[in-house]
Amino acid sequence: MADPGKQADLFQYILIVKKEKTLNIDLISILLCFISFAFFIYHSFLQSNFLNVIFLGSLLIPITIARAIWLKKSSGKSSVTFKHPLLITGIIWLFIPNMRWVFILFVLFVLFDHQARHPLEVGVSDEQIVINTFFRKKYKWNEFTNVILKDNLFTLDFKNNKVLQREIEPYISNVNEAEFNVFCAEQIQKSYQL
Repeated sequence: MADPGKQADLFQYILIVKKEKTLNIDLISILLCFISFAFFIYHSFLQSNFLNVIFLGSLLIPITIARAIWLKKSSGKSSVTFKHPLLITGIIWLFIPNMRWVFILFVLFVLFDHQARHPLEVGVSDEQIVINTFFRKKYKWNEFTNVILKDNLFTLDFKNNKVLQREIEPYISNVNEAEFNVFCAEQIQKSYQL
């Protein structure tokens, strides 16, 4: 994440969007690992070789998944991820001839998993609104008909009739709704005058 001091210089307001539950991300990660695990066992069975890197390495997959689940339950933190089982699974794919490209997919899964677990930040400046997703989205003020924050619900109403709404973390964002709404209305008004 970027330095909060630098962000404060770039943006007049920074909103932190409430995180969705990570259960779906966890389930997808576990499913990908176990499908790969089953493939590795099947591949070793077809090769009749249970002392190769593929079979022995695949035994690490359920162990690392069990460890991640245990850490998640014992610590009670949602920040525990399945990046280690995903990386181990990806590395094992490197040993399967003609399937080495799957490693790249698992590296991407790790990156998306990491990004999905971080709080989404929305930076609002007098020039633009930036949503800090995996691929950062930037919107100029002239793209909106209305931008409003009401009862911790942040709404972007686009000129093309698209509406984006997200609930923000009020105690982390610490934004005065009235001031924020006046600021946004002024920026939209200025963009019409240009």
